[in-house]
Amino acid sequence: MDIALSFSHAAYVQEWDRAPESFDFAPSDADGSYKLNLPGWDSSKAFNRLARSGWKLYFNYSGADVRLQDTQILTGSRVDPNNKLTFVVAFRGSNNIFDYLFTNLKNDPVSLTGISVSDKFEVEYWRHVVWDQHAVPSIVVMTRNAMTTWLTNLTSVVLVCVHRGYMEQVLYSLDAKVIDPVSGGLLSVVEALDKYPDADFVITGHSSGGGAAQILSALVLERGGREQNIHIRTFATAGAFNYAGQAKYRNLDSINYFIPNDPILIVNTLTGYGPLGIHIMVPPTRQFSQNNKTVHEMTAYEEQLRKDD
Repeated sequence: MDIALSFSHAAYVQEWDRAPESFDFAPSDADGSYKLNLPGWDSSKAFNRLARSGWKLYFNYSGADVRLQDTQILTGSRVDPNNKLTFVVAFRGSNNIFDYLFTNLKNDPVSLTGISVSDKFEVEYWRHVVWDQHAVPSIVVMTRNAMTTWLTNLTSVVLVCVHRGYMEQVLYSLDAKVIDPVSGGLLSVVEALDKYPDADFVITGHSSGGGAAQILSALVLERGGREQNIHIRTFATAGAFNYAGQAKYRNLDSINYFIPNDPILIVNTLTGYGPLGIHIMVPPTRQFSQNNKTVHEMTAYEEQLRKDD
């Protein structure tokens, strides 16, 4: 859990917001630390903790669109002393109000199977399909979509459906790059899965990033990833799957951490989507997790769950 916690929090480094295209990926210090000129103190602490631990880190800033500002993904790779290879994919949650509007409010269900039936992911085809709605859904549309989700959940035989806004994030993530820890080159997530079928994949995220992480985990499994090698860890996650999806992927190693009074719990109930796996409620005993204005922030979960500080 500590690795996923660090990656989910490191994805919020403010230097990345300022100028992602000019971010210096080369560690500047002998201990592997990165020089961050305008860091968020808590996120850069998590980022440099990973760098010093030997993780090869790469920021992905993709999906730029007037309707979806950015899909930000931090990836990592490492070979441990036992020659076990691990890849990590961490989704950042909604970065601003535009991201929120064009992901969280697009809660109409779409079928997961349409993107996983072919031998290779049909990313370009689905990009055109999912962008058929050019405006933010109205309250009426949101209500209709939520009711549709609830009705599909009540149907005995139903497709595995997921939250459309998070699916859009995941489509861009299939192009996300990870550093090959053996050769040093860049691989896409799909290429890493094909090249290293025995590697562990830790997929994580916060809030809407957690919803995207769940969907990517299911697609990794459908692509041929081994169930025992896929590990999902999310924080304050938004639900992404209807009941059929939750049932189909119930054996995936998925743990979702929540702090009581986090409003995302209400959102999940209202929309009819749920996260995969088990929920762990974290008692609100520290500063950020007790504050009703900050209880949903990644900082609250970092503060509450960190064990090695």
